[in-house]
Amino acid sequence: MSTPNQPRNVYLVGAHCTGKTTLVEGLRAHLSTNLVSELYGENAECPAIVDELVRNIMRTDGFTASDVRLPTKGLELQKRTILAQHQAEVSLGNKWFISDRSGIDPNVYAEVFLGRPEAEKLAEMKEWHVLREKMKAYVIVCEPENASWLSTDRVRVACNDVEEWRSIARAFRTALQNHGIPHVTIPVGMEDLGKRVQFVEELLRSSAKSGMF
Repeated sequence: MSTPNQPRNVYLVGAHCTGKTTLVEGLRAHLSTNLVSELYGENAECPAIVDELVRNIMRTDGFTASDVRLPTKGLELQKRTILAQHQAEVSLGNKWFISDRSGIDPNVYAEVFLGRPEAEKLAEMKEWHVLREKMKAYVIVCEPENASWLSTDRVRVACNDVEEWRSIARAFRTALQNHGIPHVTIPVGMEDLGKRVQFVEELLRSSAKSGMF
């Protein structure tokens, strides 16, 4: 009987309205028991899913999308999101997971909408230090390309224009580099969900073949 290899966790990050949750749901359906066993051994389990946490925080704690731009409420929202992400990941122990967003997302949104000093406060949190080390796995960045995807609701902050939306993407790339977190980006123009799912599968397959789990 083969011993399952421990896959690396997968984090989908990037600006809002770039297809992260849709891709997570696609991967949830695609990574069947048979496929996971093929990649990592017959005893390997399908990944757990860490769903987007900020939506639940905003709903239960009374935050709205506009609060992201407010110094006090915005910083508190991002702190709570880091704490929730930390709790979710720690609760999974050594189980493999795919995460819809990550601990770096609150840092990036704080820097873009509140300023670097506020982001630095978040970077000092001990929970963030734990999350940062765990993110040295597979971090996949979804880029803001198709402006027709940009929308707002109670939890999606309204961008002033497409350029502000795209500035969030630049902030993600900078933050990942500054924190020493390797990452890959969904190729330009790859909007089809099936192709995005296949792109992630190929990353997993490549690492499994090379033994870099």
